[in-house]
Amino acid sequence: MGTNSENRCPSFAGTMERRIGAIGRGIKWAVLGGLLLAAGLASLRTGLFPAVAASSEATTAAVRPASEPASPARSPSFPTWTTRPTPGFICTPTRLWRRPTTCADRGPGTLAYRLAHIRLPDPLPELPLVELKPEPGEEVVPFVYAYVRTLPLPVYRHPMEAALGLPPIRILYSGDQWVSIEGEVEYEGEKWVQINEGEFVRADALVRAQPSRFQGVYLNDQPAYPFAWVNRPIRPSRVPQADPDPAAPLLQRYQIVTIYAEEFHGDELWYMIGPDQWVEQSYVSKVTVDPPPPEVGPGERWIEVDLFEQTLAAYEGERMVYATLISSGRPGKTWTDPGLFRIWAKLPATKMSNPDSHDGAPDWYYLEDVPWTMYFNGATALHAAYWHDAFGFTRSHGCVNLAPRDAEWLFNWTTPYVPPGAEVVYAHGDGTWVWVHYTSPFSDGP
Repeated sequence: MGTNSENRCPSFAGTMERRIGAIGRGIKWAVLGGLLLAAGLASLRTGLFPAVAASSEATTAAVRPASEPASPARSPSFPTWTTRPTPGFICTPTRLWRRPTTCADRGPGTLAYRLAHIRLPDPLPELPLVELKPEPGEEVVPFVYAYVRTLPLPVYRHPMEAALGLPPIRILYSGDQWVSIEGEVEYEGEKWVQINEGEFVRADALVRAQPSRFQGVYLNDQPAYPFAWVNRPIRPSRVPQADPDPAAPLLQRYQIVTIYAEEFHGDELWYMIGPDQWVEQSYVSKVTVDPPPPEVGPGERWIEVDLFEQTLAAYEGERMVYATLISSGRPGKTWTDPGLFRIWAKLPATKMSNPDSHDGAPDWYYLEDVPWTMYFNGATALHAAYWHDAFGFTRSHGCVNLAPRDAEWLFNWTTPYVPPGAEVVYAHGDGTWVWVHYTSPFSDGP
C-alpha cells in the first residue's frame, strides 16, 4: 500500500519541482514562439516566407480560400477574390499558412499578411515602362485648329468682299465644326483668319483648340501585372468598399498605377494598387497583356482595342510594346464595331464629316485636317483627336480617337508605310492587324 500510495500521491516537493520545470519550459517556448512569430513576419516583409515566394500550384491551393475561383485564364498569375479576408486573429506564421482568411485586416503584420494572401513580393515591383511626354512648348499637332463658336458663319474669298457687301462663297450653318488655320490678316481694323485657300472668316468667330498633351507609354519589357490610368481624381481606400483614406495620396487623372490584385464585392470590382490602397474599377482604365488572335503570325505587329476599358495596346507577337488610352464610339448608333481587321489605308491628314447628316442639321459635324488617320474597318479609323481631352471615355462617332502624340506614334509604327509627301497609301491586304473587342468583367456587351 505504501508503495502504491507514493505512486498515486506525489510528494509536495516533487510536484513543485515539476511545476517550476513546466513554467520554465513554458517561458522558453513562449520566448521561442515570439521569436518565430517575429521571424515569420520579418520573412514576409522580405519575401522569403513560402506563402509569398512559392509559385507552385500547391502554394496557390494553400493560400486561396476554398470557395474562391481561380485567377482569370488570360492572366494566370493575377489573383482574384470575391470577398475581402475576414477580420479575425493576429497572423501567426502557422495561421497565415493554414487559415489566411481568419487574419485581421488591420494591426501588426497586416501588410505582410495581405501581400502573402495574394502571393505578391514585397517590395512591390515597378512597371517596365517609359512615360513619353512632349517637351514644354513643343507642338503636338501639324496644324493650328479652331472651333467655330459663332454659327451661322459666312466664308469669304477675301475680307474686302465682306466690307463691300458681296455675298459669301459659302456659309457654315450648324453643328460641331472645326477648322484649321492657315494664316491671319487684318483688314480695316478687323482681324480675319484664313481657313483654306481663298477662304476667310472673322477671327472672333473662332476659339483656338488646345490639343491634348497626353501620351501613352512605351514598354521595354513585358509587364508582370496589369496596369491602368486613373481617369479622374481619387484617393485610394484602405480596404475595398471603404471611404477614401484621407491620409492616402490623391491620384490625378492620367496617373499610372499597377493593379496587383482584384476583389469582387457584389456588383463592384476593386483593384489593389499598393499596400492598403484600393480603388473601385470605374476610376481607372486597365491594360492587360493578351495573347494575339490566331490569325496573327509569330512576331507580327498587331493592335488591341479594348472597348470596355477604353485602352489600346500595340504588340510585336506576344510582347506588348506600347499602350495608351482611347475614346471609341458612344453606345448606340455610333458604337465602334468589334472584330478583327487590317489597316487598309493611311492618310497624314484628311477631312471628316457626318455621312448621315448635312450642314444645317443639329447632328452635323465637320473636322478639317484630322491628322494621322488609319482606316481599318470601312470608314472606321484610328486617328488623332485635336478637339477633346476625354481619353479613357467613349466620345466618338465610331472611330477610335487617340491623343495626337499616340496617333503619330502608331502612324509611324503601323503598315503600310507612308513616305514623306504622300497624301494616301493603301495596304492591299497586308496592313497591320487591329483587334477590337469588348471584354467586361461584368457582362458580355455594353
